Amino acid sequence: MARGAVRNFETALGAIGVLALIITAILVTGWNPLPKVSWDLTDWWEKVASSSGKLSEPETSWTDRVGGQPSAAVIAGDAVVVQMRGTIEARGLRSGTKLWDKEADWAAAAGDGAGLVVIVGRRGKGLEAVDPANGAVKWKDGAAVGAWTYRESVLALGCDGLTDCTLTARAPKDGAQIWKLALPGIGRVLAGVNSDLLGTRLLSDTYDDAVKATPGSVPPMLGFPIDQRVQVVDMLTGKRLRTEEPTTSSRIVVVGGRVLVSTAAPKDGNCRYSLEARDAATGKTVWKKDGYDLRTSSGAGCEQRRDPAGADTVIAATRGDNREVFLAPRDGRELFVGGPGDTLVAADSQYGLIRGADKKTLQVINLTTGKTAWKQEIGEKADVAITRYAVLVTDPGAGTLKAYRPDNGTQRLDAKTTSDVLGVGPDGLLISRGRNLGFLPYS
Repeated sequence: MARGAVRNFETALGAIGVLALIITAILVTGWNPLPKVSWDLTDWWEKVASSSGKLSEPETSWTDRVGGQPSAAVIAGDAVVVQMRGTIEARGLRSGTKLWDKEADWAAAAGDGAGLVVIVGRRGKGLEAVDPANGAVKWKDGAAVGAWTYRESVLALGCDGLTDCTLTARAPKDGAQIWKLALPGIGRVLAGVNSDLLGTRLLSDTYDDAVKATPGSVPPMLGFPIDQRVQVVDMLTGKRLRTEEPTTSSRIVVVGGRVLVSTAAPKDGNCRYSLEARDAATGKTVWKKDGYDLRTSSGAGCEQRRDPAGADTVIAATRGDNREVFLAPRDGRELFVGGPGDTLVAADSQYGLIRGADKKTLQVINLTTGKTAWKQEIGEKADVAITRYAVLVTDPGAGTLKAYRPDNGTQRLDAKTTSDVLGVGPDGLLISRGRNLGFLPYS
């Protein structure tokens, strides 16, 4: 009995050894031992083989391994800057060659084109603006504990003590001061980079870190949360325009140069909604609508815990007849009204993306004209995101990633991949799996 058990154990070990040799051969050579079996099983073997290093098909122009787990990246000219916990690392966009690295508690990109810089912050040491090509420091703000980064400016938050803070707008290229404003009471709760303010959130969370990594235009006004109130600041002049105080049933945000007050009150087991836009300087009502749900509330008490979804020039809402709409915050116009079953899935300041009732059609609306820019068939379970350079459609079930031009829908990429998208640029995507990353050019 004991000898039989030993023989069975030895046989099992031998089988495991043979299987290990087969798997090793597959990973090293890409050999498929079952060429004539069903397509699904063959595809599985191909996926096993591809896990040895390829990030996509077609392949990335280069693939390399970074020192930490990457979270996001920004493509700046001929360099790509990768953010990781505690550090940032720059690589050559075309070659993947490591250019430089720096320790960082937080980092983000600011500026645009040749004037783009990387803002690097260290606790107790302020911030530095570095050249993405070589890591050279272009300017510093030693008093900054946090920042908000845009194409046109860097808003540096400096605090003397726990609550006495100032906000300084600086030019990204050289750090020249544009304006400076005292914001007492703001505190270090907003330390770090691009802390949430009272505005809009992304409608789509697909590749949200990559979308946020590319700096956007500074809004005309921003709403800072200070002592349970909203401080409205003019971004052109640096003047504090007014203070708004929300109630238990209202949510106040600053969007499109207006102060939006969304009110939700429970009635007959439902939430009743009203939406008011106020002039940021005078506080007077500019427009008002009833029955528009900005998706800011939840719970039986209609508590409003979230900012509305959209961008600075557009907000997503559900109308009283259950039609989903894009609204212009400045004048309250309906920029687009979806049909029955249509779902708003993503938006930026120029385009809105709608999934049709059939779940298989993606419609892209030009928010300036209100007209359809283009349409595209997509998978029922595909996720979408919109960036400055591409509309991304990813289908995890099919293992595909496609990219289209936002303005006309021209396909720029059709790849087989399960990799994550770290950054989006004018010429391609930076993708990663684990600590391996590579640059995937558009077709």
